[in-house]
Amino acid sequence: MRRICMAVLAGCVAGGAFAEDGPLVLKASKDNFARSNYQIRNSGASANLYIAHTPNIRTLIAFDLSEVTNEIVRAEFRFHQQDSNPAAVSVVVAPMVASTHNAAWGEGRGNLGTRGQNVRPGDSCYARSAFRDVHWESASGAELQNLAASSLWKPPVATLKGLEWKKEWVSIDLDIVALLEKTRTSKNPIITFGVWGTSGDGLYAISSRETQWPAELRLTLKKEEPKK
Repeated sequence: MRRICMAVLAGCVAGGAFAEDGPLVLKASKDNFARSNYQIRNSGASANLYIAHTPNIRTLIAFDLSEVTNEIVRAEFRFHQQDSNPAAVSVVVAPMVASTHNAAWGEGRGNLGTRGQNVRPGDSCYARSAFRDVHWESASGAELQNLAASSLWKPPVATLKGLEWKKEWVSIDLDIVALLEKTRTSKNPIITFGVWGTSGDGLYAISSRETQWPAELRLTLKKEEPKK
């Protein structure tokens, strides 16, 4: 397993109180990938999530924070490389802008390879957070055309350059505790990460939650003070 700790974009959080029993491990609550050349296709039930060297593919991985009751003091995002590729890839990981519609995107049941299948009502796709009339949104609530819209994404939490692809776990320490806390205590306690490639050769597969290696969010929580 490789661990990536970036000083600026994905930093190690120092200090704070940590739970004695280890981190709380959240499995992805929903995930999907979508392609610009198949804008109304869905792949929510696929065993693979894809990234590529072109910006027309976006992988979405969401976590439900509603059951997290204690303050978050440290966080780690992990995904599993589903296959191997001799060519390294550069990867961006960024949180999606929070809104009611963005948080409620529908995973869907598409499972017909990299093209997906025609989207059904309520399913997400490249052009919609839920088909047929729910768009992706900016922070101001403006409708967006597709997943590649820059105003859909917050600044990256990780930019991984020359990442080797060897069918193993990749772990990233996240310096976004404040964002996770804000999300946890909001009316829409779902955080979605977008993962996409900026260089590489071909398609790179990440294990989806339909496999035994779903993406994980590992949270260290503040201990409750003992009652006197």
